[in-house]
Amino acid sequence: MNTVPVSVIVAVYNAQKTICRLTDSLKAQTMPDFEVLLIDDGSTDASGSICDSIAESDARFKVFHKPNQGIGATRQFGIEHATGEYTIHADSDDWVEPDFLDSLYNEAVSTGADMVICDFVVEDGKKSVRHNQKPLAFDKDSLTDELLCRLQKGPCNKLIRRSAYIDRNIRYTDGLDIGEDFLFNLQLIMGGISVGYTPNAIYHYDTVTNPYSASRGASLKKLEQGEKLISLLEKLLPRKYQYGIDDKHLDIVYIAIKTKALTKLEFKERYSILKRVKWRNYYNKPFSYKLIIWTSLHISYRLAVFLFDVKSAIRKLRQSL
Repeated sequence: MNTVPVSVIVAVYNAQKTICRLTDSLKAQTMPDFEVLLIDDGSTDASGSICDSIAESDARFKVFHKPNQGIGATRQFGIEHATGEYTIHADSDDWVEPDFLDSLYNEAVSTGADMVICDFVVEDGKKSVRHNQKPLAFDKDSLTDELLCRLQKGPCNKLIRRSAYIDRNIRYTDGLDIGEDFLFNLQLIMGGISVGYTPNAIYHYDTVTNPYSASRGASLKKLEQGEKLISLLEKLLPRKYQYGIDDKHLDIVYIAIKTKALTKLEFKERYSILKRVKWRNYYNKPFSYKLIIWTSLHISYRLAVFLFDVKSAIRKLRQSL
């Protein structure tokens, strides 16, 4: 099998409005030799045919069509068909800088790191916010703590040596589409891989354009998926990382508030135990996020839902101005 330095894996689902922006940014890479795997996860719009056209015009792009299985299975499918020494994921509604692959790959080669992390920029349509992702330390315990509490948990700002997860038999978990990237990367770091860093902000996360993005569209299924993730984390993490599990519990509480998927009684039965989590352990979440969660646990679930609705209304108003 012919190999390339880097395989870029792109999970595509109903992304006809954004996929060309991403692929155009990949075509503009300063690295000449790489492959892009466009995995059409059963799209119902024109995404599949757009991907076919892209591949027809550029041999570096390969297209795979499969039934809809969700983001975790699609990322794993891409991994299994990748030939690169290193792999990285890019989401179909985002875009990258021209030196995206070169910067990450050169850092990996020069340091011998199994994973290289870069800074990124969050785009909300009106402003661009840069996020520093430099780990405070690079030993396994410190990196585990950082991934639990501060670092971006997803895969799109992380170039990973393919043999690092193959040799450790680390795969995306079947049936998990919430936190699947976090679990995958956490297993890698706890498996003792070496990690490097480049300070270049070369990946752009679009938080508003694609309504089918896996990070949006919360539902009861999303709530159940989150609870499945927590169950897996409880099996994986030693007791000293309980704070990290609590942090994910609080994320699930927020999803429950956002989706209104539970009755007041169901919410109390599931989450009243989280009253034990101290305010200081809510970590670096936005204040409004923390306030809504704390209110649901200590005062009133219905009041927390009201506060969330007010927050959403204010956000929509700001976006319309």
